[in-house]
Amino acid sequence: MYSPIHFALIGCGNIAAEHATQITRVGKLVAVVDTNLHRAKILGDQYGVPFFETASALYAAVQQLDIVVIATPNGLHAVQAIEAMQAGYHVLVEKPIALIGADILQMQTVSKQTGKQIFSVMQNRFNPPVKLIHELLQQQVLGTIHHVQVNCFWHRPASYYTNSWHGTMALDGGTLFTQFSHFIDLLCWLFGKVKTVEAAFKNTDHQGLIEFEDQGSIQLKFESGIKASMDYSVNEPIANKEGSITILSSKGMIKAGGSYLNTFEYEVNDTALSAELQKQKAALPNTLGMPNDYGHYKGSMRNHHQVYDSLQTALLHQTPYYTTVEEAKNTIELINLIYKARKLN
Repeated sequence: MYSPIHFALIGCGNIAAEHATQITRVGKLVAVVDTNLHRAKILGDQYGVPFFETASALYAAVQQLDIVVIATPNGLHAVQAIEAMQAGYHVLVEKPIALIGADILQMQTVSKQTGKQIFSVMQNRFNPPVKLIHELLQQQVLGTIHHVQVNCFWHRPASYYTNSWHGTMALDGGTLFTQFSHFIDLLCWLFGKVKTVEAAFKNTDHQGLIEFEDQGSIQLKFESGIKASMDYSVNEPIANKEGSITILSSKGMIKAGGSYLNTFEYEVNDTALSAELQKQKAALPNTLGMPNDYGHYKGSMRNHHQVYDSLQTALLHQTPYYTTVEEAKNTIELINLIYKARKLN
């Protein structure tokens, strides 16, 4: 019989409710932290746990703790993860794991020094259509891949950025970090390392609200020779319209589509493959799914329960976690490579 995993949650913003729900499902929440003490008190009172204004106050007071969940602004992730590991705890870090590769290297160094593990959050890998596409690529049944197209057309109103860390270079980092790092992660997971990047960016609808782009167009060439295009924006006027990955190959087309990579489409010229895809599509569980709903906007798919299932088995049974820090670093380094191209346009 295992004792429950004891969690502390740093950051009581929009995604905190989902983390608290999953924490209490697989373990025990022992404390919450937020620099907004009122917000920390609300969540702490809801779960009947102490609340703190700083992580250092938490570490000085806590009696039993195994892992710290970091759900704070992006620019704080690395320093808070390092502080938690040095205090003696594993960490689960919301996406993006950090904003630059050097910070992730430092996190990895501290992890080795302390013997504490780093777990990242990339829950879109669990989307049933995405998992199916990954399996098809692993099986090499799609023939020669001619092109990959990623479309991300989402809605982020002015209220999302007003009086918020969202939109700042230091704490947000850019649209590819906060909104669309899941898609960059999936490109790396599905197709490997990128060789060359071209990119163009604009800020058309959020002037004066954000310090970076609200739309972009990216051309990628992977080391395998596969080429991909990504077009994205947060300028949809009412709601998120599309979040998709389409693969065009010598066998036809397959697509994880919908607004959140939550539907599966295909059109192929191979009879056996078509029959298999029809069977696989029929077997997909809950492909429509539900996104994280924050009231005035929606985020990515609600797959945090599978993140925590993987985390629980990793901690209790030493089984491999579903993703690695090295993979997270590849994603962040690719985003920075893309943004480096911004200086050339």
